[in-house]
Amino acid sequence: MKYLLLPLLLTSLVLAGCSSNPNAIEPNDLPKFKASYKVKKLWSKGVGDGLEDSQLTLRAGVTSQQVVAGDVNGNLYAMQREKGKRQWKVKTGDRIGGGFYAGYGMVLYGTREGMAVSLDAETGETRWRTQLTGEALAIPTSNGELAIFQTQDGHVTALDAETGEQLWDYETSVPTLTLRGMAQPTIAGDKVYAGFSNAKVAALDLGSGSPIWEKRIAEATGRSELDRLVDVDSNLIVEGGGVFAVSFQGKVSVLDEDTGRVYWDKAMSSATHISTSSGGSLFVADDVGVVRAVDQRGGAVLWKQDKLYGRRLTGTAYQDGLVAVGDFEGYIHWLNAEDGSIVARKRHDGDGFAGTPVAYDDVLYVIGFDGKLSAYRLVPR
Repeated sequence: MKYLLLPLLLTSLVLAGCSSNPNAIEPNDLPKFKASYKVKKLWSKGVGDGLEDSQLTLRAGVTSQQVVAGDVNGNLYAMQREKGKRQWKVKTGDRIGGGFYAGYGMVLYGTREGMAVSLDAETGETRWRTQLTGEALAIPTSNGELAIFQTQDGHVTALDAETGEQLWDYETSVPTLTLRGMAQPTIAGDKVYAGFSNAKVAALDLGSGSPIWEKRIAEATGRSELDRLVDVDSNLIVEGGGVFAVSFQGKVSVLDEDTGRVYWDKAMSSATHISTSSGGSLFVADDVGVVRAVDQRGGAVLWKQDKLYGRRLTGTAYQDGLVAVGDFEGYIHWLNAEDGSIVARKRHDGDGFAGTPVAYDDVLYVIGFDGKLSAYRLVPR
């Protein structure tokens, strides 16, 4: 049996059955700051019962026309992106984990029973369902022809986007003990890039699934199994010829997208979503609540924001010159992307967040732990 950990986005990692955590850190009080922006709520909708007590994440899927969101009980909702008008609701009955991919006229998600599912984006009707090898907690991805799913047991599977037929499957060995969650695979050109619980990043041929290169970006250290966790659970970013990745209790690295050669790496620990700006910065919220901007070219830390220490941050989202993160008390904090200063704040949901916010154009889409989805735009004061 595989034993999984629940990633709580700081060092408070607990095994099932533990009643307390001696490694939990005391969170900083809500920091004071001078607001440079007003936060404008564009719309807000309920999208089911949220996460309940599952400790999973559910990130929205956003396209130019639509926002797709749902809850762990399989209730899915599609809203018009700009006004929030509901387009459809579907009760699938699936136990969904991870979040949703939306694009090319379809909605994709995986289930805790290992089912890959595709819905019609216009109607919510089921297009196909395909059984995978294991629990599918990673957000899928697609290029319109293939639908790529990744499962907790180390498989990356390509399905025909129209029919759901399996076209290829790649497998790597993973540790017995892992974080509960997975990185979303990334398609770039003729390759699929994936990160795994063994700290491996792999580039796979899009047509066949054959590995082009495989590279470990961190080495497990320590005596206990907890100390040796080095999962790559954050998303991979492929741009400028590099693959940017970060591992838990490991490093943030950039690899050559064609060869896997490491350009640079730096000690850092995160299992949450990372983001980049057009100015060449990589934004990482680590597992103790420190946000850093890292130069994509050389790995130098451009700034560090530690006033949110211990506040169990979501991953980062880059929104029109700002970096957005959520915390355990349901506050969204916006940081200036140039110097890391806090410039705006809004309390969305007192219970926290279902996943990292999603930025599209100049709007941030946020799902609270209780299932409230809102769209926010910032206006300079």
